[in-house]
Amino acid sequence: MKPVIKNTAIKRTALCFVLILFVLSGCENKKGTNESAQTTEDEITSVSQLNDPSYTIGVGIGDTCEIMAKQAFPNAKFAYLDNVNLLEALTSKKVDALAVDQVFLETAVKNGIKGVRILDEAIGEDIPIAVGISPKSEIPDLTDSIDLFINELRDDGTLEDMYKRWVFDNDETMPDIPVPSDPKLHLVVGTTGLVCPYTYYKDNELCGYDIELAKRFASWLDADLEFKTYDYGAVVIAVASGDVDCVMANLNVTKEPLLVNRTAIMVRDNTNAEETAFFERVKESFIKTFVRESRWKLFVSGIGTTLLITVLSILFGTMLGFMTYLVCRGGHKAAILIARFAVWMVQGMPVVVLLMILYYIVFKNADIGRTFVAVTGFTLVFGASVYRLLGIGVGAVDRGQMEGALALGYGRVGAFFRIILPQAIPHVLPAYRAEIVALIKATAIVGYIAVQDLTRMGDIVRSRTYEAFFPLIAVAVIYFILAGILTFTVKKITVVFERGKSTDRGLLKGVRLHD
Repeated sequence: MKPVIKNTAIKRTALCFVLILFVLSGCENKKGTNESAQTTEDEITSVSQLNDPSYTIGVGIGDTCEIMAKQAFPNAKFAYLDNVNLLEALTSKKVDALAVDQVFLETAVKNGIKGVRILDEAIGEDIPIAVGISPKSEIPDLTDSIDLFINELRDDGTLEDMYKRWVFDNDETMPDIPVPSDPKLHLVVGTTGLVCPYTYYKDNELCGYDIELAKRFASWLDADLEFKTYDYGAVVIAVASGDVDCVMANLNVTKEPLLVNRTAIMVRDNTNAEETAFFERVKESFIKTFVRESRWKLFVSGIGTTLLITVLSILFGTMLGFMTYLVCRGGHKAAILIARFAVWMVQGMPVVVLLMILYYIVFKNADIGRTFVAVTGFTLVFGASVYRLLGIGVGAVDRGQMEGALALGYGRVGAFFRIILPQAIPHVLPAYRAEIVALIKATAIVGYIAVQDLTRMGDIVRSRTYEAFFPLIAVAVIYFILAGILTFTVKKITVVFERGKSTDRGLLKGVRLHD
């Protein structure tokens, strides 16, 4: 039977993947038909056209370009998007145009994004880009130090050279910057890793204009350097709470601006859209997602982090829920009230909110890793589920079982572990396996506290490929496989448990069999 089960699982996985490709193929063909039917009258050729309620303009969450766009297009509708989703929202027709940093859009065009174009006319005033400073940084005079450092780079021409290399020449080579041998300070820099050419991943390493700036500043400050990567929404919270000393991610905060950018408008270019066979696009997407710059290593790293968080949370959560149930089983009213309140609070709160409370409030001043915080949060969530499942399972066992065990000479503890618990566990195992699947999927939100899990790695790859097809499909399939592996493992443990339970040795005390 084992080979049949294994082959069936493989067949189901392959069938699901083929169905996904088939459905997407149909969608792409339909999309291509619709695009070919469009006329040039649908094209957006000037900025003035967008000031109309029928158009939706995409802007980045927390982006200064949003202010410029709202001033330029008071009558238009706006969609607020994460930076990694901006270009995909335009190419997939979720928005009609983008109002984003001009250099970001020009870099996307240089890197080969198709079916879009940048309008000649920019909007609004020039935006000064600088460094965000945490008011709670422990580095003395950090704001003045950064301003002095930027002025020195500007005076000796380094700042202009950096901008020329990263922005105009598209030179992605990180120069050799001296690392302090005996650093006096520890500098923590928050960034996103999602905005080319400022902060992004190349060959699985952070690089870009802001990354070089951070390395130069750490060397100038005589400090060792640590990067923490967040989404734009989370990086603001990180700098405000003091989780990082400063943010270098194309922000507009400090007194001394690094550079000046403009808000540009990007629209679809249907007239020059190239028609490519579906499977050719799949092949190209596969190469960009996994092969180019060895991006498959990012997925492997993300899988390791996701599995680590999931497995540790399952182990610790099971122990926490079991021990809590044992404590409450004695009938202590205070323990029961505390446990019920904790379970109610943990299960009634969105997991992402729980993680952010733990990271930015509870462990705010603790010198612990982000992965530890994630494991703590999911341990609480899984432990609460185990506590409730045990209550349901034990409640399903007839009360006469305990009375019979006591009559046979067992104590209450022995009766629980030898008679009640073995009968209760089979009642809750299916729900326990479902909680494991829910847990591994729930870990996808740990990127909010700068943990580089599988989903976060998928976002990083999407920010480099400018498309969603293969990165998202790959992440979905990997989660499906991981959930299947964990569920299969629990089933195997269940079989072992059932075999051990089936023996009659030691179950009865004081009774002779086969008289």
